[in-house]
Amino acid sequence: MATDTLSETTGGRVCVIGAGLAGLAAATLLADSGRAVTVLEARDRVGGRVWSERLDTPLGAAVIERGAEFVLDGYTAFGELLAATGLRLADTGMSYYIRHPADLPAVTVDQIAAVGAQAAKLAAERPELTTALAAIEATGADEDVRRVLQARVEISAAARADAVRADIFEHVGSFKQLPSWRVAGGNQRLPLELAERLGDQVRLGVTVTTVEQSHGPHGPAGLVLVRSDAGEELYDAAVVALPLAVLRAGRVRVPMPDWKRQALETLVPGDACKWHLPLAERPKTSAVMSAQGRFWSWTAREGSGEVAPVLNAFMGSADAIAAHRVLDSPETEGWSEQLRATRPGLLEADGAEPLITRWPADPFALGAYTSQPANPAADVDAIQAPVGAVHFAGEYADTSYMGLMEGAIRSGQRAARQLLTDGA
Repeated sequence: MATDTLSETTGGRVCVIGAGLAGLAAATLLADSGRAVTVLEARDRVGGRVWSERLDTPLGAAVIERGAEFVLDGYTAFGELLAATGLRLADTGMSYYIRHPADLPAVTVDQIAAVGAQAAKLAAERPELTTALAAIEATGADEDVRRVLQARVEISAAARADAVRADIFEHVGSFKQLPSWRVAGGNQRLPLELAERLGDQVRLGVTVTTVEQSHGPHGPAGLVLVRSDAGEELYDAAVVALPLAVLRAGRVRVPMPDWKRQALETLVPGDACKWHLPLAERPKTSAVMSAQGRFWSWTAREGSGEVAPVLNAFMGSADAIAAHRVLDSPETEGWSEQLRATRPGLLEADGAEPLITRWPADPFALGAYTSQPANPAADVDAIQAPVGAVHFAGEYADTSYMGLMEGAIRSGQRAARQLLTDGA
């Protein structure tokens, strides 16, 4: 339990700030290595932007993902943690990568994939094509195909196509027909299992305000002082596992020299909202997008193998969210109407109202996930480097799987190994 006065000794303790996947992955590795770990989480739940809930439908409750949803190809660290916790994946029966454009039906999925592959090839061959938009324009493809491709990139990146790197086509912007999974019973089961194993080392409802190197008089030099609404404590080291937007907004004061701040400023924080509507029947699996509206919707199988009676939707990029006024509660009918217009064959539950999750308005997230930056000056070493005994983790800090659950886990494990190697 946090104290009002500083601990006299730390006993080799490490404080992890944030109980999302990054923080819990770091804490798990540190605890397994024999470190005394304390995880402080401001929310009343673990998981951060991995958040599963049950939605009532006429056919029973269905599990929805209000945050991170799809487990994609190459999620090896994610898979290892699943195996360690005894959880399993469920095939969604649809592909995250393939979406039919409802508002430009003449554009085929094959055309989108072909031009996407061409854009990726051009980006690899021509270094001057630094942004996704530049690579798309360089294809010289039909205008409507380019419009759909740009929309697809901006939805998936949750940011403008002229602000993200052209190699996005190799990750979330891919068009390959690959399977997509979810954790059976909800993705949040993984952070819940990790937190259960850590037990009372995880403290919920504790809002950290300051993380700083101790130089006296509050404690011995070289230690880390953590201040929260529960008091102050000293640790040998800390792992700050907070969303990029929260760090950049200064919601928690952390050691941030100019080199670190400048490195984080090169990254592109994304904005996204999600939408879930109960249905009166189990539809077929599907994936449909609106190029003009910058959103897509899907129906997918749940852990039982049946298709859930829920229409799910995702809107990406600050521009789209502002245009639809999704952050203004009374104005969300516009987005709902457009969504329904793209899915006329689905039977809604009587009196059903959509459940909308607005991540930019979440005070502990201030947005969605991070996109690969177009800025070639992005300094990966500086993004990942500790400041003294304060280490950093989060999906933004993993260059291979930036913005994804896999990246969050890898970043947490990297920060923990870094800390152990440094001997903090």
